[in-house]
Amino acid sequence: MFEMPINPGIHPFDFFCARFDAALGENRQKPFADLANGSLTYRDLATDIDRLGTALLEFGLTPGDRVLIVSKDEDATVKYFLTLLRAGITPVIGDAQTTGPELAELIGVCDPAALFADESMITAANLDGVMAAPRIRKIREFLSAALADTDPVPWPDAGQKPDVALLVLTSGTTSTPKAVELTYENLIAQLAIFADVYGFDSEMRLLNLLPLHHVDGLIRGPLSALWFGGSLYRRIPFSVQNVPTILDAIRAEKITHFITVPAMLRIVARLAGDRKDAFQGDHFRFILCSADLLDAQLWSHVEETFGVPVVNAYGLSEVVCDALFAGPADETRRIGSLGRPYGCTAAVLDDNLQPVAEGEFGELVLSGPTIMRGYFNAPEITAGVLRNGAFHTGDYVRVGSDGVYEFVGRKKTAIVSAGATIHPESITIVLSTMPGVAEAVAFGLPDATRGEKLVAALAPQPGQTITAADAFAFCRQHLSAERTPAEFRIMDALPRGASGKVQMAELKALAAKAAPEVDGSGAEAVDDTASLEEKVCAVAASCFNVDASGLSADSTPFNTDGWDSLAHMALIEELEYTFDMQFSAAEIAGIASLGDAMEFIGAALKDQA
Repeated sequence: MFEMPINPGIHPFDFFCARFDAALGENRQKPFADLANGSLTYRDLATDIDRLGTALLEFGLTPGDRVLIVSKDEDATVKYFLTLLRAGITPVIGDAQTTGPELAELIGVCDPAALFADESMITAANLDGVMAAPRIRKIREFLSAALADTDPVPWPDAGQKPDVALLVLTSGTTSTPKAVELTYENLIAQLAIFADVYGFDSEMRLLNLLPLHHVDGLIRGPLSALWFGGSLYRRIPFSVQNVPTILDAIRAEKITHFITVPAMLRIVARLAGDRKDAFQGDHFRFILCSADLLDAQLWSHVEETFGVPVVNAYGLSEVVCDALFAGPADETRRIGSLGRPYGCTAAVLDDNLQPVAEGEFGELVLSGPTIMRGYFNAPEITAGVLRNGAFHTGDYVRVGSDGVYEFVGRKKTAIVSAGATIHPESITIVLSTMPGVAEAVAFGLPDATRGEKLVAALAPQPGQTITAADAFAFCRQHLSAERTPAEFRIMDALPRGASGKVQMAELKALAAKAAPEVDGSGAEAVDDTASLEEKVCAVAASCFNVDASGLSADSTPFNTDGWDSLAHMALIEELEYTFDMQFSAAEIAGIASLGDAMEFIGAALKDQA
């Protein structure tokens, strides 16, 4: 039975600060985090938080203010995030890949009192008239000055205690994102649930390589590590090439939990090679997977491959992180399911808000101490999902006689691609502003690598010609990578009904028929008479959504748009289908350029001959 740890009469902010300060004081001799740009002890973290906190207060920030952080500098992001939480100032962590136009959009969403961002991003973004220049600061420059020149003072009394701890940005159903308001009570409840369900403690060492602008990266990353007096490991950025090194680090660094999402887990399992014993050892406890549907086949394959349990969790930013748990306890663990709720109450309702019969599906509705306060400055949107304190998730589930929940589908239009929740309506609005486009719509289709992929259909204006490469280039100027469609369909016109509304079912059917099949049959379009280099470049162009003429043997992830870890695996699968071969794990990890792929394929074709 879950119980909140806060004693009556204690404000959640005071409880949070007391636990926060105790964790820093009690663990000063321990390592706190290994980040991509350096290691950090609890002693150093405590000193840096005190100095940065004093500098932020001297800058004029006060409890209840909001501060937007957008940076590729993980050391700085983590320090600002934790310092702001302790100061009662609400952090808002943006995607480090945010474009200039998106940055202005985010400022409009969260109305921050200050922006701390990378110098390159500030330079690229035109923020004149959006935010006063004195409130915009280069994140590393401000931090360095604070740590070098600031004499820390004791934390002042916050006066009126702040309730909102954190804003979490999520793609919106309109032209702008939404910001989920999470309170200090929400965070405390979720962390207490982690202790009960996962057994998080001071001995844990979390391997969490998820982006820090995702709630799973933040809450089950630096905040959990600090709260429980454990440590966080994210020194090695996730990429296909780094998978062997990451697996080696699990044993060498005595990792206890691997925090991941299905798309990442699928890549790790494919590239395990001779490192299938990576998770074996007394230190490792379990793999924790969330943020997307974990299908039974992948779940079973990972457990059989590595010989360790996989725990599946269901949650959303609106409930902090996790609400339903399949494992690690035996009574909740059923492969392919969402498990059972803990720390919250779950109901399954029909369209009339009445409970459905056992075994029937309905919308999952959650209530409890982790439910968000609402969407910041969006009362109408909030009212649509929060009713009498209960959150209507928009996801359809069913519950069996054993009390275990199963995912059925989504009521809302949001798609989850590689763990990122994307509302395609906002993408549609951006695409509609592209020169030469008469109409556009974005939507999701099933995808073996991502779970779902974001696809866009475009129709040109009369007399205009647009290509998928044009659309991709436009999106990369105006959208972050995770909000850029993976594929485009250029059509004469979008299918519409008598009312003029786009017929989404018909459009998806047309798009799926024209799209590459999951097994890679889209590679049939490659000309059989072409050279090996031309064939590889053509396949790569379809995977990265770029013009093949811009690709060559020298193309790498560093000079090619769209070539990330997921696109890398899509490339591998397409090449395997096209050339009727299978790459080894070592070869997949060794492909650092298209030239490498050509070399491996050439050798395989020679052996076949």
